[in-house]
Amino acid sequence: MISTRAPHVLLAAIAMIGLSTVALAQGKSKNRGKLVDQRDQAEGWYLPVHGHVMADGDKAGEVDMVLYKDNVELGKLKSDKSGRFELELDIDQFYTVRLIKEGYQEKMLYIDTSLPKDLVKYPDYECYVNLQKPNAQGVDPFYTDFPSAIVKWEEAQGGFYHSEHYLSHIQTRLAGIASATF
Repeated sequence: MISTRAPHVLLAAIAMIGLSTVALAQGKSKNRGKLVDQRDQAEGWYLPVHGHVMADGDKAGEVDMVLYKDNVELGKLKSDKSGRFELELDIDQFYTVRLIKEGYQEKMLYIDTSLPKDLVKYPDYECYVNLQKPNAQGVDPFYTDFPSAIVKWEEAQGGFYHSEHYLSHIQTRLAGIASATF
């Protein structure tokens, strides 16, 4: 015996799936551009870093870089021919980027990518570095192994920024002068 009820059940199920799909689509349109509500809902979160390297205020050309994560070397990189580079650094990690160009003082950037746990939207970090020729006179060699800048999340500014106090202090020691540039 063939049941006449089966096609109605099938049609009802198809209608329910269609309504669910419409509800999901409407929910997504309300949150357009927002992939998740919490960071633990997604893997692979990273901080985009856009770097611009200058040499004594001019285009640096190609710059060698070494990337470290928790003081373990991840690899060697190069900027493009104009001194620009891009990195994608995992969130909640600690990185060091060494910038090396023959004839110029090496610089290191220490980047702490830690974020508040409830933060799911944050800006990229724009990084501007000016390499300088070594200034042997008045330089305290003790400071040459320190990072040139410490970058971390700044709640008050709503983004990743370098510490102005640290930058001023370390650059003054490296340059042997009263004013510093990053």
